[in-house]
Amino acid sequence: MPAPSLHHFSPRPNRAHEIPWLEWGPEVFERARAEDKPVLLGLSAVWCHWCHVMDETTYSDPRVIALVSSRFIPVRVDNDTRPDVNGRYNMGGWPTTAFLDEDGEVLAGFTYVPPDRMLELLNRVNEAWHTGRDEVRARVAEVRRRRDEREQAPLASGALDDEIVRRIRAAIDAAYDVEQGGFGDAPKFPHSDALRLLIRAGIRDGDDEALGRARFTLQQMAGGGSYDHVEGGFFRYSTTRDWSVPHFEKMSEDHGGLLLALAELGLASPEDRAVARAIVEPTIGYLDHTLSAPDGGFYGSQDADEAYFALDADARVDRERPYVDARAYASWTAGLARAYLACGVSFDRADWVERGTRAVDFVWSRMRAGTAGIYRYYDGTPHLLGLLGDQAAMALALLDAYEVTADPIYLDRARQLMRLIDERWRAPGGACWDVARDHEQTGLLALPTQPLADNAEVAEAFLRIARLTHDDHYLRIADETLRAFAASYEGYGLLAASYALAVDRLLAGEPEITVIGSADPDIAPRARSLHGAALRLPLIPRSVQWLEPGRDDVAIAQLGLPRDREAVAYACVGQVCSAPVGYAGDLWQAVVEARAAPAY
Repeated sequence: MPAPSLHHFSPRPNRAHEIPWLEWGPEVFERARAEDKPVLLGLSAVWCHWCHVMDETTYSDPRVIALVSSRFIPVRVDNDTRPDVNGRYNMGGWPTTAFLDEDGEVLAGFTYVPPDRMLELLNRVNEAWHTGRDEVRARVAEVRRRRDEREQAPLASGALDDEIVRRIRAAIDAAYDVEQGGFGDAPKFPHSDALRLLIRAGIRDGDDEALGRARFTLQQMAGGGSYDHVEGGFFRYSTTRDWSVPHFEKMSEDHGGLLLALAELGLASPEDRAVARAIVEPTIGYLDHTLSAPDGGFYGSQDADEAYFALDADARVDRERPYVDARAYASWTAGLARAYLACGVSFDRADWVERGTRAVDFVWSRMRAGTAGIYRYYDGTPHLLGLLGDQAAMALALLDAYEVTADPIYLDRARQLMRLIDERWRAPGGACWDVARDHEQTGLLALPTQPLADNAEVAEAFLRIARLTHDDHYLRIADETLRAFAASYEGYGLLAASYALAVDRLLAGEPEITVIGSADPDIAPRARSLHGAALRLPLIPRSVQWLEPGRDDVAIAQLGLPRDREAVAYACVGQVCSAPVGYAGDLWQAVVEARAAPAY
């Protein structure tokens, strides 16, 4: 599939390309100073319906084209390739229409703007720029002063306790829609992390109501209009409470989270496994057919073509399929890699495990820049270093690949990447910035932020590697990262679900199952059986690893396990470990006994 052009416009007829759009960078603001013009920022996405409408209407109006081209410095930014810019300038949705001064400060901001309204805004901003400059400067200075006051107040660190998880769970329960499933009214988004928190409560704590709510939501989404019943795959969100009328774009980002939730649901019971599998199989079929790249990556999205997706299977045969963004985004590809690995384990599909592993290998081999970390996106060549979300997602994918395949190279790579996160993104003794220390400083990019969701993933990665290696350095970083948000998480409501997942994992007595066995032909099959059984136990969260005597003697010694017995597994909870288990069917009882044993 060919790489997309620099600026993507609506696939339907339009004239938006006639505007001399620039790419985001320092030269935009240098020109604004040199030509004494304000900047018009158009923030869009290739999958965005209203972005396409604005291309076809507003940006195709000859009056708008002429005025923008002559009186403004126009810059167009793709949300998916530049989430760092989106995070600072998004005005509440896509498209975003923002007017900036020569320093990148916001003068005014809107979302979709129809043609006549756009003409009015262009004339007003242009007039204010040239005849009311003092007033504009004063207003911008006041905005900057208030922002600087907020920025100077660091995140307040706090204590980590079970109350954090309880409060976030309460926010999720309060938002739950008993009649239709999901959370809130309309529009309705998947909220995969909230579903995973409910599934965890069901599997680990026996909370049948929580498990039922997650199951019902996933069934409602997959059974209604928010799912493509012809080609498979979830649409991005529902515009209605009952999941009947979706926004028709399909995002690899959303599928990663939803498939991970379905894989975890599949561990709950045989009945839940059947429910989840019935949704997972056509969904992965869609991803394999439409968003899977032959080199191992995953494409970003498929366009929201309402007319196409309203057709039945026969009618779609002769229609051109909606546009697919052929770029691979690191965090989204890593998320789908995790999903394929998890689904491969839950539903006994070695081919899905292999596909997930190939995706991890793709990001590492094609989208990594040594000590600079992981690039943002790949379209034949990699682009844009420095974003925290890509590093965090890849660290988790590497750890998943290590647990599932037992190949120590993935643990080594995770160590490398997490060392970089600590060195280049983390504030001393606290959380991580969204961009690396040497990242581009254009406009508001000079003001780094500490995003909760990305930091929750960072903390989970450090916690997981701490459990696998028993290295307290990693555990300290996880603890410090999570403490940085202990006084502010409540402001996020149910969007803090990812934070609750990480805090819960830090505080819980997580079962750790270690298989000891060499590659000897008489030993490896038995060890492999134990390893596979450990991965499929109804345990969320848990850590699983397979260590080989000789190769992994240091790790075996750190865990305090004997190295002279092979094809055995040990289930440990805290400081309590079971007797060696040689039969896969006995693993669950070993975990139960380790959980029940008194700590010492």
